[in-house]
Amino acid sequence: MKPYSIRRKQDALWHLVATGILTSTHQPDDWSVDEIVKPARVAMIDTSVAMDHPNLCGAINRSRAFDLFSTRLGAFPGLSGQDSIGAQGWGDAQALVAGLPGCKALLQALTARLAPDQSPHHGTIQPAASPVFSAHGTAIAGLIGARPARVAYATSHIDGPPDGTLPLPYCGADPTCEIVPISTSFDPDPEQMILAFLYADLVEADVIVLPRGIDDPFRSEPQLHAIDWLGQPLGELVTPASVPDRDRELWSELAELIIKISHRRPVICAAGNAHEEYGIYPANLASDDNGVISVGALNAKGWPCSYSPEAGLTVWAPSSDAEQFDSGEVRLDPERLKETDLGVPDENDNHKYSDFGVIATDVPGRGGYSASDFDTAEPVDGIREYGSYFCDFGGTSAACAIVAGFMALGRGLGRIPAPADGIAAKAWLLSQSRPVRADLPNVIVPHLGGGVFQPADP
Repeated sequence: MKPYSIRRKQDALWHLVATGILTSTHQPDDWSVDEIVKPARVAMIDTSVAMDHPNLCGAINRSRAFDLFSTRLGAFPGLSGQDSIGAQGWGDAQALVAGLPGCKALLQALTARLAPDQSPHHGTIQPAASPVFSAHGTAIAGLIGARPARVAYATSHIDGPPDGTLPLPYCGADPTCEIVPISTSFDPDPEQMILAFLYADLVEADVIVLPRGIDDPFRSEPQLHAIDWLGQPLGELVTPASVPDRDRELWSELAELIIKISHRRPVICAAGNAHEEYGIYPANLASDDNGVISVGALNAKGWPCSYSPEAGLTVWAPSSDAEQFDSGEVRLDPERLKETDLGVPDENDNHKYSDFGVIATDVPGRGGYSASDFDTAEPVDGIREYGSYFCDFGGTSAACAIVAGFMALGRGLGRIPAPADGIAAKAWLLSQSRPVRADLPNVIVPHLGGGVFQPADP
């Protein structure tokens, strides 16, 4: 057995260097903050976000952050100290709900909810935006729009001069954008998702990102619904419970609404993490005639990640890899296997596997993916350890967050002309994307300068 070898050091921002956003010295690659015409607005439909994270507090639009987890028509977690929502400008979504009676009724209710005299908490209900729920959303927000920051040693509870600051030199794909978090439950019904997409349009987002799937019982597994069995789609026959007629109608309207919104502004979706044939719903709605963008995952060597779908995707973007061991491919981490008595199988396709992960922001303290080791509660005025600010993150969720930030930066720089609809924005993204290798011509990755993805893991 070969001797154990120490893992190589990883650049925490390799994914931004590989896509032409930063140079190898972490400077903007052929763009500058001074060129930003107008910061882009990104509507992020996911879990809640740790808005006080040092790298995120300048990116999150607190006044518009919206929580649909806690109450039907939403609460405002960023306005907890106010008596009313206050006057804010909203877009016009009336054209979107034409011919969609369920969506029209929900838009009317949502518009009334957004009136200036409404309570931020919608009565006495508090937003469900605790750090306990915020790990995924915090990671996504960081990959999109985190800014470099400094934290005073006095409030970080880390050894250092009391009048000094600890640098946190991390940034997202667009460190100038504005993020509007729209949090939903982990198992949303069609009404909740309709409200989330309507709200994303009402805040006039330049980009909408959905870094997860929607469990529509009629569209989540399209291959099952394509199979006719006893006069019904097989997907419906295997559903554990019948779907009420109203929900059935709303699920259908939601699919139409997503397509309609994508004509106004790009809708960027994660393609799934189980090697699905054509991606999960609603990523599998992507087509040439709409603005839905389905994003797959690519590892640091430039190979599609083992879990990523490969058919029907719009683009790929960097993410963490995963091992695979089946009849189709053996892709294992050779470093991990050197530590066992088994060694590395001869058939291991180790030139494909990459141990480089993607680093994202995390919920500070005991919550999140990279929880604090301290058993006691965190200090009220800070955090004990800086490692808890960040985490390893991956999946097509990470990839679609990077694409969302990439497109926000393109919009902010004026490279996606304004006004630009979803199809025009998607066309710009494709114009910046190139194949990584000749033997995989359909695996295209965005590069801000229109160049080719630069592998970070030789």
